[in-house]
Amino acid sequence: MKTKIFITAIMMMYLSSLTGQNYIDKYLTDPLTYTTIGASSNNLNQPRDLDFKPNTNELWVTNKATSAGGSVVIFYNAGQSNQTSQYRKDSHSSHFLMYPSAMAFSDIGELGAVSEIQNTNSQSPTFMGPSLWSSDTSMYARVFQNNWMSNYPLGSHLDMLHQSPFSMGIAHDSAKIYWVFDGYNGNICKYDFVTDHDPGHDDHSAGKIWRYVDVTVSRVPNVPSHMVMDKSTGWLYFVDGGTKMIKRLNTNTGNVTGNLTVPSTASEGLAGYWKVQNATLETFDTLTTQPCGIDFYGNRLIVGDYTNGDIHVYNTSGVSPVEIGVIPTGQAGIMGLKIGTDGKIWFVNATQNKVMRIDPLPVINDASILNITAPIVNNYEPNFYSTKFNQCNTSITPMVTLLNSGSDTLKSATINYQIDNGTVYTFNWTGSLVTGINANVTLPAITATIGEHKLSAFTTNPNSNTDLNSLNDKKEGSFRIINSTFSFPFSEGFSSSTFPPAGWSYLNYNKYNKMSRVGSIGGFGNSNGCIKMDNFSAQVNITGQIDYLMTPRIDLSSAPSGTSLDFSVAYAQYNTSTNDNLKVKISTDCGSTWTTIYNKSGSTLSTKLPQTTAFTPNSSQWRKESLNLSSYIGQADVMLLFATQSNYGNNIFLDDINISNTTGIEENNLDDLFSAYPNPSNGNIYIVGKFELSESIKVSIYNMLGDQVMKTEEKTSQEKLSIKLPDISNGIYLLKICSGNTIYSKKIIISH
Repeated sequence: MKTKIFITAIMMMYLSSLTGQNYIDKYLTDPLTYTTIGASSNNLNQPRDLDFKPNTNELWVTNKATSAGGSVVIFYNAGQSNQTSQYRKDSHSSHFLMYPSAMAFSDIGELGAVSEIQNTNSQSPTFMGPSLWSSDTSMYARVFQNNWMSNYPLGSHLDMLHQSPFSMGIAHDSAKIYWVFDGYNGNICKYDFVTDHDPGHDDHSAGKIWRYVDVTVSRVPNVPSHMVMDKSTGWLYFVDGGTKMIKRLNTNTGNVTGNLTVPSTASEGLAGYWKVQNATLETFDTLTTQPCGIDFYGNRLIVGDYTNGDIHVYNTSGVSPVEIGVIPTGQAGIMGLKIGTDGKIWFVNATQNKVMRIDPLPVINDASILNITAPIVNNYEPNFYSTKFNQCNTSITPMVTLLNSGSDTLKSATINYQIDNGTVYTFNWTGSLVTGINANVTLPAITATIGEHKLSAFTTNPNSNTDLNSLNDKKEGSFRIINSTFSFPFSEGFSSSTFPPAGWSYLNYNKYNKMSRVGSIGGFGNSNGCIKMDNFSAQVNITGQIDYLMTPRIDLSSAPSGTSLDFSVAYAQYNTSTNDNLKVKISTDCGSTWTTIYNKSGSTLSTKLPQTTAFTPNSSQWRKESLNLSSYIGQADVMLLFATQSNYGNNIFLDDINISNTTGIEENNLDDLFSAYPNPSNGNIYIVGKFELSESIKVSIYNMLGDQVMKTEEKTSQEKLSIKLPDISNGIYLLKICSGNTIYSKKIIISH
């Protein structure tokens, strides 16, 4: 539903002509349109704050929710015709996002959040403060989701520090530094996470805190005191809820005057905790009603009013901020406010469970980048956890969606684009787009090196004039360039100490347990070098963790019939109940989609009996796997993916990865050719296969040390052989059958 309200400027002396005014000033002169972006049907539940992932259309809204923990609703393509939403609740939000009051994205897309609670376990401790999250949607509320199981990782949070209970506001400064409104101790604090501990862990020892002890603030229960920073000047603007004052702190001032001691009720090890005094603090307005919600852009500060829904607009370009007008929205219950990446004002209404957007009239000339449509990008800095976002060529041909957001027909614009912080390229677009219409524009190709990159695109000079709404000009996204194609045959023995090997890609999110190259071990003892996935040494249960190792692109266009993927694997279960998993997947579209061609776990994957010590294979504790690639012969661009999923069991080793013309047959597919039963067996075994009559069949059995324990030769007059096994001990054995020129193998278990 949309309504229109005409706003008369309160202080017209501060408003210049349309061609020169700040875009936010239009909210004081224009008829305004109010659009509902999300509601309870989108799982909004007492929304308290919102923020856009930098330079994207991805809007995150945080819900106060219930005693089970706060939640987030993500709006993709927010406010557009193709908008979708997704509800996310981390399994550990009942501590790390409990009654969230405020949130703020960093410049690289990490999310800081604070909670309005003294402590989540009982009322006496004061162990609460800001938490840090990845906004990579492959990670947030997706990894380590275990519902507070003992000795498991603590959800997907990246870090948390604990010296500010009843936190009511947060603002990003730089890097991993955030400012926090401490409602319990009544101060403004600066927090530096320095280095996060990766998802689900709890090492806080890198954290640093500065408490501005003479900057006193007071909290109003259930009404956040939001904050925002002008990074160009260092002024931190915030709402002091208890006094109903709007204040600002000059973060470039103040002196460290001593060390502080962490109280016993909030005990944690920190790299530093300091007292700061004598910083410049100003109060520039006091309301009679309850302020809540604040944002800043281009010398304009907007502050919401929870009581009546007014939005106060301030000019900050002078010696002290001056109010220049009020936007009377009539929306009592306003909490978080945001000047979005489209230049519009967005807000949440906690009492109505809504996200709203306010639109003034279009400016005359306004060209904007709506989306980057090629290459496929992840809206995050180039540090992400996903097997997508690949580009299979160092020559990039960007495509963007150009939108006319102005009132005049857009006939020309300059589209600027760059990779990382490199050369800015320009393209002079001409055409004809009426108001609200967009078009996909293909830009001239540019080159980039192999690896992960960020692509930026932004507009200038619409109709050869100044763009009067610069906030919607720019979009960014990250992608990965995969190495140039490797020729057939392909092999990798991990002899080099470099990991991942040249042309390969490795994706993981847990620095404590991951894949690595081991130099002292090789497949079947034939080399010094292999890959180890450490599922064993974790201090917490990492069940569910998935790590991805991707090969380079491989050209199979001229591969002969019989081409296969061969690799050596070694694995021992921790016990018979642990089932660490290995999958092999294949892609013919540069990793956009994958097909699983191998999937083994637990006893099926194992090459040795279970052991409760860390498994390191000897030369006989390996198995060769061979996967038929006949379905992919003729494909010029093939990628393979080795994915391990941990069950907190034991180590998996990989080596001798070869794509060549061999006659091996994958064990998974042998059931179509022969079967052996019963398996496990107590002494006798039957072999059923598609054997030719009177064919001589050789049967051998080997133990896991590689010793042959039985050998026999039989002539078949039917499709079933009866084999009496020798008196051997219980365990896992390898059954080999030689039929004609082909050798089949299958693992069997002896259990008397």
